[in-house]
Amino acid sequence: MRSVAAGGDGWPQGRYYYDDGVRVRELLSFEQVFEICPFEVGVDRRKEKRAHASRLKSICGPLELDPLMRRPFSSLSNGEMQRVLFARAYLRRPERLVLVDPFAGLDAGRRAAVGKLIDALVADGVKVRIRQSAGENDGRASSRPSPRRKVATPATRTDTEPVVELRDVTVRFGRRVLFDRLSWTVRRGERWVLRGPNGSGKTTLFALITGDCPAAYANDVRVFGIRREVGVPLDAVRRRIAMVSPEQQMYSGVSPTRLVEDALRREPELLLLDEPCMNLSDAGARRLLRRIASWLEARPSVTAICIAHRAIHVPPGFGLEKRI
Repeated sequence: MRSVAAGGDGWPQGRYYYDDGVRVRELLSFEQVFEICPFEVGVDRRKEKRAHASRLKSICGPLELDPLMRRPFSSLSNGEMQRVLFARAYLRRPERLVLVDPFAGLDAGRRAAVGKLIDALVADGVKVRIRQSAGENDGRASSRPSPRRKVATPATRTDTEPVVELRDVTVRFGRRVLFDRLSWTVRRGERWVLRGPNGSGKTTLFALITGDCPAAYANDVRVFGIRREVGVPLDAVRRRIAMVSPEQQMYSGVSPTRLVEDALRREPELLLLDEPCMNLSDAGARRLLRRIASWLEARPSVTAICIAHRAIHVPPGFGLEKRI
């Protein structure tokens, strides 16, 4: 089960520009889940609809779906999409269910919730098959902390120039406030891990840096000392940045390993890694992380930021942490 955040026209950054498209409550409706023809007549489905409504209500709490119901599916984060897609599969009451990486991109709490619901399906007699990758556990053991690498934790550097500066940044989507006066400075040569629960705004923070999120132009966002504002060409900053993300995997059909190699080949000054190990095998993830660490070690002036829910998915050498 894999997901990607994209706009209605298939443009990944469209989530920041569109407020239309199918809503989560529609995707999880009885008619959508069971693909019922809207013009169907002469069939009484009231009992089935009541059963569906009851089942949906029972999983809204564990999967924290209520806050998502009014939002367009295209506006969700990868982790939020993952939960909605799992809910659709769960609501269909299948006899057999195949889940591909159902825990990928989920924080610890959501992994545990999905794991318990999978247990409930198995207890009901559903034959569940799970294919996992890159060290993802089955959710039932996710209450135990992930093993952490012993890495140096240097103090924030003050002897180098800022590469990313966010000053009192506020981002709202309708009534939803994602950031409220957020400030953060990342200096040349620093290696940061960006953490936070699903939907907290980690990927949006990357979009502020790259300029893909229009809120960058309504706030004081500076990258390489250049403020995001009308009239400043994106290419002036983008050519100095390389980014790897799950969205790129989905829309290019290219493996994470290839995406990372393409990014490193550009010799960026700022490297942004959004869940770089997603959809890789354990062995492939270890090789990729060693490759990233080796490349960065040879380039101490390069700045890097990594989004990862699991400590084992962070390349060695990332000693600074930002939580949002």
